[in-house]
Amino acid sequence: MRLEFRVLGPLSARCDGGEIELGRPQQRAVLAALLLAPGQLVPTDRLVEGLWGEDDSRWPKDPVGQIGTHVHRLRRALGAPELLVAAAGGYRLAVPREAVDLFCYEAAVAEAVALRHREPSRARELLGRALDAWTGDRALDGVPGAFAERARERLAAGRFAAVKALLDLDVVLGRHAEAVEPLAVLAAGHPQDEEVHRLHLLALHRCGRTAQALAAYEELRERLDRELGLEPGAAVAELAERIRAGEPVAAPVRALPRPCQLPPDIRDLVGRAELAQEAERVLRSGAAPVVGLSGPSGSGASALAVHVAHAVQDAFPDGQLYAAGGEAGPVLAGFLRALGERPAPDAGADLLGGRFRELLAGRRVLVVLDGVADPAPLLPGVPGCAAVVAGAEPGVLPGGVVRLAVGPLESHDAYELLARIVGAERIRREPDAVAELAALCGYLPVLLRTAATRLAARPQWSVADLVRWFAERG
Repeated sequence: MRLEFRVLGPLSARCDGGEIELGRPQQRAVLAALLLAPGQLVPTDRLVEGLWGEDDSRWPKDPVGQIGTHVHRLRRALGAPELLVAAAGGYRLAVPREAVDLFCYEAAVAEAVALRHREPSRARELLGRALDAWTGDRALDGVPGAFAERARERLAAGRFAAVKALLDLDVVLGRHAEAVEPLAVLAAGHPQDEEVHRLHLLALHRCGRTAQALAAYEELRERLDRELGLEPGAAVAELAERIRAGEPVAAPVRALPRPCQLPPDIRDLVGRAELAQEAERVLRSGAAPVVGLSGPSGSGASALAVHVAHAVQDAFPDGQLYAAGGEAGPVLAGFLRALGERPAPDAGADLLGGRFRELLAGRRVLVVLDGVADPAPLLPGVPGCAAVVAGAEPGVLPGGVVRLAVGPLESHDAYELLARIVGAERIRREPDAVAELAALCGYLPVLLRTAATRLAARPQWSVADLVRWFAERG
């Protein structure tokens, strides 16, 4: 039995080539939420909020029961009850990612982004094929609920990014005649996207329509001044000036800012090799992966996130963005500035988020978020980019996130961490006191590191002295 699911347009499912009747709209909404995280557990409370919103006064009398009913009907519709399983307060749809058109599309876009400089013709071919996967103007068209709406917004931004990357490659490859009309449509729909306007001007000029190019620039300049009080960016203004002066205009690959905002790596990270390897594997897997690291306070999830980000820097050559805490709006504005954008001072988080994802078109950027209360608006959601989220409550992470639990260290790893900071000889002399110190710290690396640093700064103290010092202070 071969199942295929489409979400890049109206939601549909096929079994061995035959169409499956998916039932009423809310039943389709449950399936959509499960399809966006294939093989992963989706908590029931997230399904409830995804269908009826966060305001429980608008929920039906028995929302959990209704979710169960929808799941039961979906099992019958799919003809394979074992694929949709209930476990640990949620449901999981056991289908491979390649059975969902979204993940094949995102993998192709990610591959194209990686090839854009080395093999632009191949990258252009991949992008064209990927975009052909869309069967409608909107993803999950006709599916109700807040979850589907958020997914539509994210996927629309990703589609725009892919289209812009394709047209950028068309201009680089000299296919200006093919690109000029799609760029005109894109520029009309995104009047404040200066990069789209730059490509449109260049394509017009290279097609011999220089007067139209200059007129389009003047229209852009007037609109930016009227709506934002800004002049066009340097790249657009310089291009217009060269066109006006009759100077030769090439179509170079853009030189874009490459931010590197990561804090320094912790070189003596201990006991996290398996977690780090798994996180690195996910982040290098393509598409738009997100890794969530969570654990008790002091477990070192933040340090692990930074360590992993440094380890995969080579896979994200277009930059690494970092935020510790903060509200979505200011963080997004900072990200945009780091990427070479000039966000409007009064722009809201929704507008900034959309622009953020648009600006990632054709880039491979890693986003690291530490202790951000609501990370969802800050996730790239664009093929080729990825994110690591540390310290977020599991319930606020969207579906599709690969969650890794960061717990206390094993006793031998705690011993190793103390030895690295204090010195192996000092630690070796007092095994009982070391064991007591590790237990006092709950085997948590942040507390162990603090204790070891205190001990290293006092060479006259023994480990037992430090244990007594802690005991005296409760």
